[in-house]
Amino acid sequence: MLVARRFLTLCALGLWLGGLTFYSTVVIRNAHQIHHSHFKVGLVTQKVTTELNVIGAAALILMLWNTVASWRPSGPWVRRGLAASLVVAIAAHGAVYLIHGFLDGLLSPPSPGMSESATFHRPHEAYLVATAVEWTAGLVYLLAALMAWRQEDSAASRAR
Repeated sequence: MLVARRFLTLCALGLWLGGLTFYSTVVIRNAHQIHHSHFKVGLVTQKVTTELNVIGAAALILMLWNTVASWRPSGPWVRRGLAASLVVAIAAHGAVYLIHGFLDGLLSPPSPGMSESATFHRPHEAYLVATAVEWTAGLVYLLAALMAWRQEDSAASRAR
């Protein structure tokens, strides 16, 4: 179960964080070069972000499982790192999910007067900030998880 938990956690984090990285560094940049409008970029990326949000929710569930399983053998600093980064990631993902729902309502059906209004631009900026926060928290979690796994392995070898 130990290897399966770690494997699934790494795969989920890799898919989620890798997807967010590719999305933010390639997809968004290219979409802005083509459209020059937050609203039009939102139309392009609407479906991608929905799928990234589902992947993120699954990753958070696996991160919670890993945190609970790694808790006891981990030292206090590693526990704090696991807990804090998980809480921040969950909160940021919740914000992303809520803002995404609001933005979806503005995008469907697209209204011609919405194109560059503050009604879309401000929440879209908040969405991008929340996404950056969850991405950063995910990376911090990955570092804490690697440290926890090292401590788990060390405790297991001492017990033998």
